[in-house]
Amino acid sequence: MSSSPINVSVVGIGMSATVFHIPFIQALPEQFKLHSIVERKATSEKSDARDFYGPDIKVVTSLQEVLEDDVVDAVFVTTINDTHYEFSKAILTAGKHVIIEKPLTPTAAESKELIDLAKSTNLIIAVFQNRRWDADFLTVKHLYETGQFGELSHFESYFDRYRNNLAPSRQWKETPGPGSGAAFDLGSHLLDQALYLFGRPDSVTATLRNSRGLGHADFHDSFIIQLNYPAKENQTGRKIPLLVTLGGSILSLFNPQLRYRIKGTDAAFVKYGVDVQEPQSVASGYWQGPPKADVPKPGDDAFGREPKEAWGTIYTAEKKDGEVVESKQGSYLDWFKNVAGAIQKKDPELLIVKPEQAAEVIEIIEACLKSSQEGITVKL
Repeated sequence: MSSSPINVSVVGIGMSATVFHIPFIQALPEQFKLHSIVERKATSEKSDARDFYGPDIKVVTSLQEVLEDDVVDAVFVTTINDTHYEFSKAILTAGKHVIIEKPLTPTAAESKELIDLAKSTNLIIAVFQNRRWDADFLTVKHLYETGQFGELSHFESYFDRYRNNLAPSRQWKETPGPGSGAAFDLGSHLLDQALYLFGRPDSVTATLRNSRGLGHADFHDSFIIQLNYPAKENQTGRKIPLLVTLGGSILSLFNPQLRYRIKGTDAAFVKYGVDVQEPQSVASGYWQGPPKADVPKPGDDAFGREPKEAWGTIYTAEKKDGEVVESKQGSYLDWFKNVAGAIQKKDPELLIVKPEQAAEVIEIIEACLKSSQEGITVKL
């Protein structure tokens, strides 16, 4: 076991790196040391990485330089989806642990190959399914695990937003290709949460579509995914099937956006808005200009705490007007701490987000693609 900080390199300097990874790496100096950043377009005169993180940060322009650096223990891959397999395979082959932004890979076959390679080389492969540590999901998880819903009938979970145009800066996200589309981008989070709570469904029915009619016709910017679970017999002998609906619309002007709507035999729950950790990290980091000093940053006590007006409401037969439920505190830092512990102890069993779980998400996305293309329900 090693208790010294893990020397890490981050591949990429976009939103994923500057909002979701580097701030959390820097907030855990006992676990991680930011050794270097791969910035492909950096020069000796100009580098976003040096502008953001100081002149002492080591900046390289290729992954190969990281692979050849014996000081680097682990590499964070924050680049576009269709690079995940190639980069991660090279990192594992070079004898380094790899941490991958979701989705793991564009295909389930590629995911399995990487997992097998990590096992054969005794290395850690971790996937950034951070939304298990959202405040709203932790709250829903607590309500579910403490039996407050009774038997669930319908579980709805949404990541809706509004953007009625094609953004030039996001062209790579709005072009057909391996791992592209809203199901991979946002659906991977919702699927991971659902599988974590309920396990593998019997079947899936999905509609993936270009709802704006912009750009490539076969690129899906929105989705509706239905996960069908078998009926469970409760204590009264009734068999109640569970339907899980996951959605991501790009043409939703509701403010705030619906996040959860959950119906059970004993209670219903509704929650609006998005987790605060992303906007807090954006405001306290470098993605949209200089950091704002008055905004909580990763590691601060206020980070991940939702304001009261964002809390959800639970309804029961006795409380038909509803009762506000205080949100749990979100904590993406817990994911980073967990990954650090697994790497330091070289024990993949310590990972809360198992790579096999991330691979199952990809398998189900593939089933969603088939369901949508053929207009069928796909058995799993």
